[in-house]
Amino acid sequence: MFEPFLFYEIMQCRKDEMDLLKRGNLAFFLILYSLVFLSCSSEKQAKEETVALDTAVLSQSELLQTGIKKLEKWTGFWESKGADFGPGNFNPYQEHGFETVEWPEENPLSSENPLKRYQIPNPSSQGVVDIYHYKILVDPNLRVSLNPDAEVVYYKHNGMRERLLFIGPSGMFEDAAWVDDDKLLVSGHLQKEEGFVPIVWLVFPETKRYFVYESSFSTQDYSPEAYLREKLENLEF
Repeated sequence: MFEPFLFYEIMQCRKDEMDLLKRGNLAFFLILYSLVFLSCSSEKQAKEETVALDTAVLSQSELLQTGIKKLEKWTGFWESKGADFGPGNFNPYQEHGFETVEWPEENPLSSENPLKRYQIPNPSSQGVVDIYHYKILVDPNLRVSLNPDAEVVYYKHNGMRERLLFIGPSGMFEDAAWVDDDKLLVSGHLQKEEGFVPIVWLVFPETKRYFVYESSFSTQDYSPEAYLREKLENLEF
């Protein structure tokens, strides 16, 4: 005999089962949605970071090429030895930050100094950069002797002297040009086991960073002061 109470209990159990199933489906859906959302967000963030990185690299590459085009004498000199300074032929080598090393000092070179003409004025009149004064000693007869080390110095308009780069006997700063108001490109070479390798330093004085790029070209047929002899034509080596 059919019992109404039993029927009610069965239906109630079925209802409870359906509620549990619905809640389970909802919880599963929420977990799935969260996983998909997090995955998409991570993927989007990764893509944004990649795009930002690519843009930074592209911008830096453009700065590099702009600066190299301003160093026609230096590029022509090395290209005559077989180097190729077209896009893609300088490899990112190192990135560095540097501490501020500065003290009060006005530009020491007077207009009569034979090295004065080779200083590089900042385009917005913020001072001058010198790459030769530390390296090259000139006597009264304009004869040259060389220090083993070299530095790139920024004599600022506010009367401060700041060292931007320093290099030991294994390398040489050969030329430089302002890429724009606050970015400097310095060119030179390093002597390695495979020979003399053209190097450029892209310097950001305001943010205290510089990037080193190394050419894929090297040669044993070079002397450390070869470019200086050609560039500093008013001096006696």
